[in-house]
Amino acid sequence: MDKKINYIIREVPAEQCDFEFYFEDDGLTEAGGDYCNNLFIVTCDRHSSGFNGEEYKRIVDQADSIIDSFNDIDNDYRYYYTSYKEAMEYNNIPYNSYKCHKLKEWAKNADTNKTEDIAEFLTIKTGKEWATDSVTGYCQGDYVEMVYCPEHYTDGVKAYGEIWLGAAKEFYTIDIDENGEEKDTCYGYIIADSQAWKDEDYKRLVCEWACIPEEETKLEMIEESKSYTSYTYRTA
Repeated sequence: MDKKINYIIREVPAEQCDFEFYFEDDGLTEAGGDYCNNLFIVTCDRHSSGFNGEEYKRIVDQADSIIDSFNDIDNDYRYYYTSYKEAMEYNNIPYNSYKCHKLKEWAKNADTNKTEDIAEFLTIKTGKEWATDSVTGYCQGDYVEMVYCPEHYTDGVKAYGEIWLGAAKEFYTIDIDENGEEKDTCYGYIIADSQAWKDEDYKRLVCEWACIPEEETKLEMIEESKSYTSYTYRTA
């Protein structure tokens, strides 16, 4: 015998979705959080700085400073710094011989416009692995790159990039009372395209996140939408 339906998961129409709050989680942005600045979404759109954009720009500026400083020292132009150690410490990078050697090799051919080179710079600087990925959205030109620390994002970051571009769906849950009436609702369950292939995947994920049993839950997906135009007339 089927269990009574106590919950509904309903898809939010695309024009009503708001994915911005997804990136307001303190775990992603808070200076003291474990995930502090371990994900950067880099956009080529000059009107957008991307996610954690200001901090990413500071890292790029730091990397540029290391490249310029090391090149000056290599060419015996030591007006600002007399040694690699001094250049590193001025740029708030603790000195050791191994890190210095890696930075010297990196600086020879690095291009800070490339996220791969910034990921390598962060790997040397932090001693932890950094990686890159990229995703496209629904429209031509929708493209971002991600620079991230896999230690914190063990499942990768495609979902974050897709949600940033709007390539995702939002759902809300509805509690059903004893009379079969809809009551309490909770919005904000956002699933990127790469996280679900079938309706069952959406249902499973929302149920898991909302801590509600799948067997007592009905999923309602938008199948089609229709718009109507009506006219009113005046007489003369």
